[in-house]
Amino acid sequence: MPERTEPRVAWAAPGAASGTVGAEPSAVAPLVDRGSAGPSGGAPAAHGTFPEGAAPSTGVAVARGDARRPGGAVAVAEPTSVHDRDRTRTAEDPAAALDGNPLRGLGVAGAGGVLDGSFDLLRFRFRRFLALTAVLFVPVQLIDLLVALSSGTTAGGDGTAQFQIVDAGGSGTSAWAILVLALEACALFLLGMAAGHLVQGWLAGRDDPFGTVVGAVARRAWVVPIVVLVAVVAKSAAACFGGVGFFLVDALFFIAGPVAGAERTGPFGTIGRSVRLSRGAYGLALAVCFGGFAITFVLRFALSLGPMALVALLGLPDQWAIVLEQASALTLLITMPLTACIAARAHVDLRCRVEGLDLVRREEARGLRP
Repeated sequence: MPERTEPRVAWAAPGAASGTVGAEPSAVAPLVDRGSAGPSGGAPAAHGTFPEGAAPSTGVAVARGDARRPGGAVAVAEPTSVHDRDRTRTAEDPAAALDGNPLRGLGVAGAGGVLDGSFDLLRFRFRRFLALTAVLFVPVQLIDLLVALSSGTTAGGDGTAQFQIVDAGGSGTSAWAILVLALEACALFLLGMAAGHLVQGWLAGRDDPFGTVVGAVARRAWVVPIVVLVAVVAKSAAACFGGVGFFLVDALFFIAGPVAGAERTGPFGTIGRSVRLSRGAYGLALAVCFGGFAITFVLRFALSLGPMALVALLGLPDQWAIVLEQASALTLLITMPLTACIAARAHVDLRCRVEGLDLVRREEARGLRP
């Protein structure tokens, strides 16, 4: 059992003579500035005593740090409580410039924290994400509706475009259906780029408006086809081992959109960066990838259950059933931005784990980095 040490506090008992305290000299010595002179400019006070006229008042505890430093400067104590440290960290965080910013106090979150934090990102600027999703996915859904009315089947619309492209490779699916799935995969990648751009701005305390985000994504849209093609080819090869193989490879690529939007890398730089970050914490990447898929799948099924039940209850013709099914696909306006937010939040967390992004930001805020 460790030996108990007495606190470095001296007590001046009532009636004690001025200039001495009711404690042993060894306990009092640390309380006195050894190099400070007495009030009259004479020799420094001896250990265990206070300079003349500087004795503590009767009944007052004198603790280390009470003495003033030479020149009248008073030592300022470092924050000791958890709340003090949190306030100091927030003051040093550029993200604190935005009220309600979910990225304040950035740190390692874990798989559950990433999934939970993605909902915070979505709520923070929900209308902006909704508008971005509508611009990207409504035209694709209109094309899908035309294909469905002409062929009697729908091509996509459930948020698993790349998974369906892999599955449709050998199932005789029409070229139009594969085109719709490819467009949906590209739209999801573009939305991920938009989410990455927004999150990068929020980390810096900047909140770009809708037009700025659209312009930034449009200028780098040339990256999308190459990255999506490479990802689909890799996932097609992995799908030979079933759905497990698909997710094992998807975990390496699912943050590619936010990487391209936040770090403005080229197509192959985006792929390499995504793979390096995901491999650095592969267990986390795999857990977030599969967890995000499960959450969005369950959410979409719950939101589309009403129209499906209505079609079965009323016994509507096939054409009406297709129209209602496409209308229920508008749940993409909720599930797609959530998927993009999951990828963007995972990108930030992987950077914290692999590169120490949170520590670098604190060092820069304190001026400790060149």
